Amino acid sequence: MHDFRALPMKRTEIRDVARDLRRSLGLEGLLWFPVLQLVEHAFPRLDKQYHFEVAEHEELGESHGLTVRDGDSVCIKIREDIYDRAFSDEGRDRGTVAHEAGHYLLHARSPALHRHFGGPLKSYEDPEWQAKAFQGELLIPKHLVGGMSVWDVAKECGVSYDAAEYQMNLYAAGK
Repeated sequence: MHDFRALPMKRTEIRDVARDLRRSLGLEGLLWFPVLQLVEHAFPRLDKQYHFEVAEHEELGESHGLTVRDGDSVCIKIREDIYDRAFSDEGRDRGTVAHEAGHYLLHARSPALHRHFGGPLKSYEDPEWQAKAFQGELLIPKHLVGGMSVWDVAKECGVSYDAAEYQMNLYAAGK
């Protein structure tokens, strides 16, 4: 059972959000996206009601990251060990940070995110699917990785091999 339903978004729309973000930051042509700088420095400059926290394991438990809205305030929290590994350029953990950035951009200010009480939820309405799609589109930009091997994408984009393979398979399938 999913807790929330989001406004429907196609992967191409999510790709446009990621590309627009890259463009607005002057990073459209950069393979390695500085995701920690985004959540720690860029978002706070763009949104005075946003803040970022590194949370202790006890606070988040098994959750690697969390995006929390409290009134008009929004906070991205990343578990301490995940943050440390993202800071050390571990691809999976950089992906977690990008995933939470996706929740912030796609859902945190959305008035249309609402409780979902069971029944099938289409993937394009699932906030978790949308954040995962954003993560892939931001860190592995389709317009830059054409013709690259999965290994090269993982290395040059700073993502896990699994994430690179997943995204490259989507692109190869025309998605």
